[in-house]
Amino acid sequence: MAPSQAAEPGPETDSQAGRQVVRLANGDLRITLPERADLTASASSSLAGAPYTTPSTDERNFVQAGYTCETGRTCLEVPYGGGWYVFKEDSYGTYAMYDWYGEGTWVDNQTGNWSTSIQDGSTQVQCLQSGYDDSVNWTPIDSFWIRSWGC
Repeated sequence: MAPSQAAEPGPETDSQAGRQVVRLANGDLRITLPERADLTASASSSLAGAPYTTPSTDERNFVQAGYTCETGRTCLEVPYGGGWYVFKEDSYGTYAMYDWYGEGTWVDNQTGNWSTSIQDGSTQVQCLQSGYDDSVNWTPIDSFWIRSWGC
């Protein structure tokens, strides 16, 4: 690892979900994901199309092992097929979520007073400010909202 990417001591780990979250020296978060072969796919996710958002997020990538959530971004990950779709965004707004099923991870790696909430209809289910939740059930969630003030 280059010095700018060196991890701080003591990674934060969620052994139940098989994910590991490590904060790098530059503030980015490195998320290591469990192999999808070890997980049970839900019937809904196997019948649905690939997950997407409206409007589109800054990035939407399919990964199998992990990803980095850069400082200043919100990153959301949803299981699909043999891997995960990772959505990354750093712009204010509300993003409708389609074909999101199963357990995923939600990371708010924004700085300052910015926060992200997930919603079921017009009801806020949870709000994060500079944190992560590694066991989000996306099935009832239909949007996320990035805003310039805290929870």
